[in-house]
Order: sequence, then structure tokens, then C-alpha cells
Amino acid sequence: MAGDITKLTAIQRRQGGSVNFNKTWSDYKNGFGVPESSYWIGNDVIHKLTNRLLNSLYVYFRFNNNSIFHQKYAEFSVGAESTNYQLHLAGPTTGSLGDRMINTGSSNTELNGMLFSTLDRDNDRYSGHCATKYSGGWWFNNCHDAYLNGPWATENWHDPWYPIIADGTNIVEVRLMIRPT
Repeated sequence: MAGDITKLTAIQRRQGGSVNFNKTWSDYKNGFGVPESSYWIGNDVIHKLTNRLLNSLYVYFRFNNNSIFHQKYAEFSVGAESTNYQLHLAGPTTGSLGDRMINTGSSNTELNGMLFSTLDRDNDRYSGHCATKYSGGWWFNNCHDAYLNGPWATENWHDPWYPIIADGTNIVEVRLMIRPT
């Protein structure tokens, strides 16, 4: 994974912080951003890319010291809007980040089976509203150990990849990428 990432389809990319990811359901459904630097490809597109073929998910972080951390998940798909874009994620998982999405050690933070939430649509298991509390759309549980859409490069981006990455202050680039298996 740390090598050739050119053969992957980026469904999310964040670089430079020019795009706010605290968006509405409609924005995440249709996609938003700037193709050259920061975007969410759209939940409808993600569903279309993953509903017929088995895909792997690659999580990629690059930091201001040029270090790169990554994690691969063997199975990734997203349901249709009628399922609130339900996440299917399974292992095995490999990489330098460690698994913080499916086998976290807590049923409150595991993301497999979670529904997508945004600032205007609360589908998480938290008594409050994770997307509002953490300022971005995601497959929140109660709430997260992995969250790639928080406020860019600030201490307010809580636990992008807990406990390895506690905030967003040193992050230069983040990507979620898929590849048919």
C-alpha cells in the first residue's frame, strides 16, 4: 500500500484544507469539493462502485514530516440511499495504522454496519449527534475511533485514527481509496 497508490480509485481525498467537510446529506449524496485536492466523490457514486464487485478499502495518511501510515481492509461496500448508505467493512486488515474500524475492542466504535450521518441527518447510535459534535459526515457508531472527515488540520479534529492519531494538527493528506479485488 505504501508504494503504488495510482491504481486505486480515491473516493475521498483531503489536502490543504480548502474544502469544508461539514456538509449536508445532499452534499455527501452527490459529492463535493475540488478534484485536484479535496473532495468526497459522493455516496451514490460509492454505492455504484461497490455494490456489484468486491472491493478493498485503503486508508492513507501523510504527515508534515512526510511519513505515511496506511491500512487495508479486504472488503468494503456501501449500501444505497434507502439503507442510509450502510457500511459493510470486513477483514482481514493489514497496514501500519492498525485496525480502528472493525475490531476496535469496543462495540461502541466498530463501524461495520453503521449508517451514514451528516449535520442534518442523525443515524448514529449516540444519544446526541456525532456529525454535529465532530463537524462532518461519517459512518458514526457511538461515535468513533476512526474518522477522516473532521475539521482540517486542527486540534478540533478529534481522533482521526485513535489512539495513533489524536488530532489533525500534523496531517497533510488523507485518502480513502478502493480497488476491486
